[in-house]
Amino acid sequence: MRRLRGIGVAVLVIGTLAAAAGAQPPAIVPGQSLGDFRLGQDVTPLLDQLGPLHSQDDLPGDALTGYYWPLRHIGAIAEKTTHKIVALVVSLDDTYRTDKGIMAGAEMDAVRAAYGREDGVEDHPDDQLLIYDRLGVAFVVDRTGPLGHRVSAIFVFTPGHYHDIFQP
Repeated sequence: MRRLRGIGVAVLVIGTLAAAAGAQPPAIVPGQSLGDFRLGQDVTPLLDQLGPLHSQDDLPGDALTGYYWPLRHIGAIAEKTTHKIVALVVSLDDTYRTDKGIMAGAEMDAVRAAYGREDGVEDHPDDQLLIYDRLGVAFVVDRTGPLGHRVSAIFVFTPGHYHDIFQP
């Protein structure tokens, strides 16, 4: 009996380790999703799942609202009238990876090697934004600090709509 119990425990431990080893990091699919959250879904379940907000702000143009959970490293932008998510962002979290293996901390050259030449670049004092509008993904690359020349945030949005969502 003792031997059977020992075998049972061994099988349980091996099964648990195998399941953990097979666990995939949350995926970023350009133009589609960030982990379990998808573009086009209603923002309400996201609000329920992620808990208390740090901030909720109307964006320029008054058609969109931005939501941010800094302790979760996730943000969302949704249409005010339909409450449908039009963009998602993950920041400072290297557990989320794109379909080509890019995550927070990846070097700018790695982004370009994976996705090719960007459709546009926005220069800001502290960072650069590499925009792949045709794919529905953008990468914030810090200029200085611990993440100098590395990705600090990744945006997912509907392909071809970057400038509709992120107005200057």
